[in-house]
Amino acid sequence: MARVTVHHLTPPRRLPLIEEDGLRTRADLSGLLGPPEGIDLTAPGTYAHGKRVSGWLSEEYARGQVDELGAGRVSYTVDPAKTLAAPASLRSGDLTAYWEAAKPLKDWLAGEDVPEDLEVHQNVPVRAKHVTLHAPLVTDEDLGEYAPLVAAVADEDRLSAKALMHLAVIASDEDFDSVDFVAACALAWRDEPDPPKLVRELIETDPDKVASAALAEHGATAPELTARLREVLEETRQWSEENGFEPGQGLFARTAAILDGLPAKA
Repeated sequence: MARVTVHHLTPPRRLPLIEEDGLRTRADLSGLLGPPEGIDLTAPGTYAHGKRVSGWLSEEYARGQVDELGAGRVSYTVDPAKTLAAPASLRSGDLTAYWEAAKPLKDWLAGEDVPEDLEVHQNVPVRAKHVTLHAPLVTDEDLGEYAPLVAAVADEDRLSAKALMHLAVIASDEDFDSVDFVAACALAWRDEPDPPKLVRELIETDPDKVASAALAEHGATAPELTARLREVLEETRQWSEENGFEPGQGLFARTAAILDGLPAKA
């Protein structure tokens, strides 16, 4: 049977780490999330003690879990014979019964009625190359003053969006739950994959110049925000000069310095 796509939600702040490292098991994340509990205490065999990565078969159902799990959206494929799957609705009852109802995804797919809330578990991490990051499921309220800028740029001009993403990361000042950082994620990832050479094009064009041009072009779209981001850009130029970088290189380097603090807070 062919591999099957499943859908996973996470807080947006975790997306940069997932892009680099893939999806780690619940057990691997115990240092951040605390020891496995609840459903993991009754999991069988090789799924015991949090040895699982979980997603939903239905994208529509996954989209309904944003308030609980976060607006970061990831998809990946699984071998349906090497999974356990059970309806998420059973989580609210006896957790032992939840796992007793679990069976390989291939068995569910062979039947006539596949539950819309089918939750799919695999007992190994998902490598980064098998993960696809999508546009975060954020609202205009989540994006705040960034909403009109994201609407204007994120899908229409990927080069500018990538450059502005760096400014938004820097503006977050390591507050990875801030509107700035959420907006950075919305600018970074969209539902359509980026062209393979986009990052190279940004480097060759000079991200500092691309960001400056984008702020000029969209100044009327979000005047107060673009004024603030111009200040961030100017501060980054000064930082670059003090640290021996060209402006474009400095934009990348200052973003990287901010993201270095992410693993401890994700």
